Amino acid sequence: MKLIKIISILTILSVLAVFLIAGTFLKRIAPGEVGVRTQQYDLIGKKGVVEIDYGPGYHRNLPLLDTWNVFDSTVQTTEFTTVEERRQASKIYSFLSSSTQRYLGSAPSVGPGQIELKSKDGYTVRLDITVKYRIKPGRAYDMYRKFNSEARYKGIVGDQVQNTIRKVFGTMLTEEFYNPEVRRNKTEESFELLAADLDRNYIELVQILIRDIGFDPSYERKILDKKLADQDVELNKSRALAEERKGETNRIVAETEAKVQVISQELRAAQLTIKADTDKEIAQINADARLTAAKLNADADLYAAGLEAKGKLLEREATAEGERLKAVALNTPGGANLVAHDLIKELRVGNVAVSTRDIDFLDVESVIKRVGAK
Repeated sequence: MKLIKIISILTILSVLAVFLIAGTFLKRIAPGEVGVRTQQYDLIGKKGVVEIDYGPGYHRNLPLLDTWNVFDSTVQTTEFTTVEERRQASKIYSFLSSSTQRYLGSAPSVGPGQIELKSKDGYTVRLDITVKYRIKPGRAYDMYRKFNSEARYKGIVGDQVQNTIRKVFGTMLTEEFYNPEVRRNKTEESFELLAADLDRNYIELVQILIRDIGFDPSYERKILDKKLADQDVELNKSRALAEERKGETNRIVAETEAKVQVISQELRAAQLTIKADTDKEIAQINADARLTAAKLNADADLYAAGLEAKGKLLEREATAEGERLKAVALNTPGGANLVAHDLIKELRVGNVAVSTRDIDFLDVESVIKRVGAK
């Protein structure tokens, strides 16, 4: 048991010793930071700032020999705006997650306020500007050697931003600040100049953004009056144009109505002409039809008369032939008998006194012969 306690105590002491040694002889650089080491004496290596940027991790830190300066290596933000807006931006930034803060860079630093400049025509213009930048990767030791502190290099950034903005935007007329295309061109020009200036100080410009523009109250009143006057002019132009368009519209309406009347009359005349032509064609067709019908009726009557005459002729010929054949038939014994028969049938005798001595009516053959039968 004593051995276990001794081992435990030694282990704890060893861990404490390691932490003590690490805290004494090692320097920890956190993520998002860069370290610059300065060697105070020529005992191990050259005296002065070591020309290396030390990234996240543990690095040598010998007491009395090494001194360290640590800088934020993420994107920095400086706001040239009103105090209240910077306050609000800081509050919003504090509520963001750490990952979002790393993405956006450090919290907006308190700049010198809005950048004021004189426009080309002498009016005061105030610009709200956001500048994002960072220490140039691999050159933090040069930046430290030049400025010796973070506050100084950030102050240089603010000064150079203001100088560049005043230099570039000061060449603009006040009314040109209302033109987004001109503002964009001037912003690009400012970025190029400022990026070159900061690069000489081992600072990398990431972005520059013109957020808002303010003008002198007198100029804003002047612009407002001008806008109102322009609007009145445009309104009067619009009214005059409306009246002109109204007169033009009335003229077009009158011309259109006249054209409609002409077209209606032409259409009516065309309809009457077409009706007359149609009636004429119908009358001609009716006349032709009546003529054709008359011709057909005449032809039919003629044909019927011819047929009737022919029929009568045939009838007469048949009658004559019948009479002839009848005559021929009557000249035969049978014909004589037939004549006698018909004669007897047609014979109507009243009260006649006949002597039965001369005629014996029971002798049929004798009676028949008497009437001509054979």
